[in-house]
Amino acid sequence: MATKAFDASASSVSGLPPSYDAIHTSVSTDSVQCKRSVFSFLQTKQKRRRASVLSRIHEIVSSPDFTLSSVASIVKSCAAALPAAEFSNLLQKPNIEDHTALYWAIVNNRREALLEFTKFIPKFSPACSSDLRLACMTVNDHDSFMLLNLGDNVNPKDRSLRRMLGCQQDEIQVQCERDSAGENYFSVRFVFRMFQKRLRISQRLEVEFVARGRIWVLRFYMGQNGMWRVEYGLSGHSLPVHPSAELTIWAHNSPPDSSCATQKPLILSMRRPWETLVPEGPGSFSRYTATERDRKIAAVLCQLDDWPMDE
Repeated sequence: MATKAFDASASSVSGLPPSYDAIHTSVSTDSVQCKRSVFSFLQTKQKRRRASVLSRIHEIVSSPDFTLSSVASIVKSCAAALPAAEFSNLLQKPNIEDHTALYWAIVNNRREALLEFTKFIPKFSPACSSDLRLACMTVNDHDSFMLLNLGDNVNPKDRSLRRMLGCQQDEIQVQCERDSAGENYFSVRFVFRMFQKRLRISQRLEVEFVARGRIWVLRFYMGQNGMWRVEYGLSGHSLPVHPSAELTIWAHNSPPDSSCATQKPLILSMRRPWETLVPEGPGSFSRYTATERDRKIAAVLCQLDDWPMDE
């Protein structure tokens, strides 16, 4: 009887089903590729949406033909297009000519846009706050400086103390003028809330204001000799100046005793025109050279003894 030997090598296995491992590997690979494709699509869509929002913001703060009445609706639609945190972050990034959108809103006098933007920013980042301070100096905008509370960081402890005392923000009004000789100068009116109480608790009170393209700081504090002092200086990034100032301190309320109703103010001459006042800290002009007759100083100060505690 004829027999035929079985040749295993010659048999075809092409008709056999694939193994489980092969199926699992194939499905997993397809699944990963599909997820990557979907993620890439969503990421690209998000980038386009962000770019579109930034373009509208750029138009709001820079276009000369922009209609101010439509600012609120456009900003709201931009905010709705992105997650809240992402929109807030976008507004505070230096993504428009190396500055933030809020910077340009101040520089280009777009107060409506500035107010709308701040509604979507719970708290300014340090970088954004610094950019806003530069903007206020650039256009000498003390009102925006106060509106955005940009001077609160000069003394965070006093800001916290005001909250504990239920104390309102100090009133600071700046008026720039020109005298009969044609020289520029400015006057500042300060109204300090709970002045003595705050000094007794923290032994320090300081405020900032914008005038003549600089950020100035006025400071009351207890000296090492146990006596009160007052001084003024320049905050970071301000240009040097020859200081010449006069400080007049009035009691806020008239004394109840009518015999003391003519109480005179304390007038302090704080002039140092032969010296150069330079800012402290970041942005200071440490490389600024001055002669021996034109010495650099960081502040102009006067001793008040115990006058601030006088009624």
